[in-house]
Amino acid sequence: MLTLADPQLIYLIMAGAGPLFFPDTPQRSYRSSSISSVSQQSSRVKSNSLNLSNSVLQSRHRHKSHGYGENARILEKGRGAEIDNLPPSNTAPTGHKPKVPSGDYMATPFAFRHGRRYLRDPSIIYPLPVDLVELHRQSLRTLLLMNVFGAPFCSTLFDDQPPKKVLEVACGTAFWSSACHNYFKREGHANISFTGLDIAPLAPDLRRHGVHWRFIQHDLRKPPLPFEDEEFDFIFVKDTSFCRTNPLTELMRYLKPGGVIEVWESDILIRCILPYASKIPEAAEEDVDQAKETATYIITSETGFAHAQNSYLHDFNSWAKKAFDKLKITTTPCAIMSVVSKESSLYGEIGSQRVAVPFGEVRWEREGIGEEFVEKKEENDSKRPDRQYASEIRESRVSHKRLTKDQAALRRTALTTVIGLIESLEPILMVESGMKQDEWDRWWAGLNTDLLENEGTLNGECLEIGAWWARKK
Repeated sequence: MLTLADPQLIYLIMAGAGPLFFPDTPQRSYRSSSISSVSQQSSRVKSNSLNLSNSVLQSRHRHKSHGYGENARILEKGRGAEIDNLPPSNTAPTGHKPKVPSGDYMATPFAFRHGRRYLRDPSIIYPLPVDLVELHRQSLRTLLLMNVFGAPFCSTLFDDQPPKKVLEVACGTAFWSSACHNYFKREGHANISFTGLDIAPLAPDLRRHGVHWRFIQHDLRKPPLPFEDEEFDFIFVKDTSFCRTNPLTELMRYLKPGGVIEVWESDILIRCILPYASKIPEAAEEDVDQAKETATYIITSETGFAHAQNSYLHDFNSWAKKAFDKLKITTTPCAIMSVVSKESSLYGEIGSQRVAVPFGEVRWEREGIGEEFVEKKEENDSKRPDRQYASEIRESRVSHKRLTKDQAALRRTALTTVIGLIESLEPILMVESGMKQDEWDRWWAGLNTDLLENEGTLNGECLEIGAWWARKK
């Protein structure tokens, strides 16, 4: 069984293994329990995987490597997966390039720039590459979110009856569909069909792994989509903010009455989470328990944040904000989801959740200023200085949070996916930084050293993630 605490998982994802499925973990209520540890690892696996730091550092030199596994063979040759409804020219024998018109971006969707593979259509404002390194970073991020939320979805609307037809929008490698299939299969629900929709053929044929699966290649910007009205009872959308499009209104057309749509996003900008109160009256008990188990923090209107204190992440925030503003892409999609949820005319039952995942141990956790500090200050004279309360708490040594192996692995994984994102955005970040390549390389080396070796995120820098879901009226 592979978990986030397992170095072999990182090796398989970064090296290009075939489809990885959601860990076979025990069930807890409507959710799956998150992370389990592997107590012993062989020296061979450790030498292959090294650690998360080396996985990120080495990825800069793997752009032309071939990797291993089915995904690697497909992606590095720039070919489509063996999927439904693709023209025969897209599955030409190895070493033969299909002859298609130069303007046919659907048949030949890829082009190489900056030593990496990108979508070729110039009308697509998508800043990320679609090569092996980036796709597996996205798979690792998806796995991270499933561990944080405790399942492949957050909605409780499937407690009584599972969906029958599921659509994953912008499916990429279809990692989420694989995970969701396994989740429902362990629950005893095997007769569920999954459909993946994407502009580029990146997904493997999941039918080989027992999934009732089909892939549809289509540009999400060009409605209508190739589906029947009210065809699906569960539609899942993840990270479409990069696509600079809001597909929700169009997608509701293909959702059955009573069906569920769910959206997951991650913010680009990095902030520091401040000392956190333990009482969250508006949060569900299971969500609170899940947050405690994973050492993450539920974000509410009362949650305090500060600007990133780490100089490298401060630089990244500044450059990313400028670059994304030019591309007209939001850097805080999680906050926007809460605005979308107010469109009650389209939706019935609505739910949402936002979570902060620190990148490592936080100074105020280490010093014991967390839960008890906030609660004690509320119960006493608010005019007394914070430093006095902080000193009292440190002296009494209360609320000193020690991370388990699983919790530390989860936080390390969050950091790894952010560093990988910075790497994937290197071309546009370099433009905003004004650096030359040698200057950027020095900055990049300093970032890796500071974040991965020197505890550069002690001030509470974190990844902010969000989920929003609704039932169609």
